[in-house]
Amino acid sequence: MLKNYKFRMYPNKKQEIKLLEILELCRFTYNKQLELKINQYKENKINLSYFDLNHHLLQLKEEYSTLKKIHSQVLQNINRRINFTFNGFYKRIKKGETPGFPRFKSKHRYDSFTYPQSGFKLNKQMLYLSKISNLNIIKHREIEGKIKTITIKKTSTNKWFTCFSIEQKEKKNNVQTQENKVIGIDVGLHHFYANSEGKFVDNPRYLRKSELKLKRQQRKLSRKVKGSENRKKQQLKVARIHEKVQNQRKDFLHKESRKIINNYSMIVIEKLQIKNMTKNHYLAKSIHDASWKKFFQFLSYKAEDADGKVIEINPRKTSQACICGNKVEKTLAIRVHRCIQCGIEIDRDVMSAMIIKERAFKKIKIGTVGTTEIQACKRTSVEVQ
Repeated sequence: MLKNYKFRMYPNKKQEIKLLEILELCRFTYNKQLELKINQYKENKINLSYFDLNHHLLQLKEEYSTLKKIHSQVLQNINRRINFTFNGFYKRIKKGETPGFPRFKSKHRYDSFTYPQSGFKLNKQMLYLSKISNLNIIKHREIEGKIKTITIKKTSTNKWFTCFSIEQKEKKNNVQTQENKVIGIDVGLHHFYANSEGKFVDNPRYLRKSELKLKRQQRKLSRKVKGSENRKKQQLKVARIHEKVQNQRKDFLHKESRKIINNYSMIVIEKLQIKNMTKNHYLAKSIHDASWKKFFQFLSYKAEDADGKVIEINPRKTSQACICGNKVEKTLAIRVHRCIQCGIEIDRDVMSAMIIKERAFKKIKIGTVGTTEIQACKRTSVEVQ
């Protein structure tokens, strides 16, 4: 299992200058290597591989001696990023999509560099980076497993973070869950989610609550002269509002997913096509603000770590049926489920959660010892904070 540990980093002024210089040189190298790959294909019909780009780095270092300030494997990782970008581009074409062609990186679109194997060393609250020095980090939790790579990232609010990619060979289950306890969850916009036991969690709507403040700051930004120092300061204020909303949302999702994992061994959710749902321009902002996809990701990796299961079912007609099997059609404005056949009257989201749970029982066999024959939704890479 792969995990990502993210820690805040506090470089001093000299170290920050070095970090910014390396970041800019990495961006320069990325654009040069991308230009070479594109030109070679246009002129000679040669698709340069990752190894071809690595070989060209020697020539690039001779032309630009400043690139010697960067660790060699950091430069090689830049070529790997280019390779991944083109692989993703070709895959989307094969799927019938119309992706944008890989483009050159501007100053504000390249914000990280990676040490893939070596060039770093972690000692308590100090992180040594080759070609830089020892940097202070806030290591708020112990790292369990073998460090494979680290990525240094600069945010839009000028904060620095280091992300450790960890490989855990033996999964250590430190979380105790309620065995054989199953719950169905129906996410929504009226409530963030309702479960099959009749409980609700309110939708926090962090972006909606910050919209007025954000609108005022964005109006001020639009009045600033492009390229001026005042515009840069105002951009920072706008970025901080977005960062706060993001942090609030992530904190909420972590806490709610942890509560569910601690109390249930099997969580049943809908397999929603969120990308298609956001095509509705009336609901897109609210759906993005709720961040269902990230919530499902948090549930999945936490369940896997706790020896639990997350099951996805087909969401078709879960809101238009009753637990008794009767069809009960409702518009979005109708918030109460009333069935003429069985006489039940209950919140529509709770009924949907009950049906979601019932569909999981029909698809799988649940024994007394544990759960079997389950197609679980698993992620192999997670972010731990």
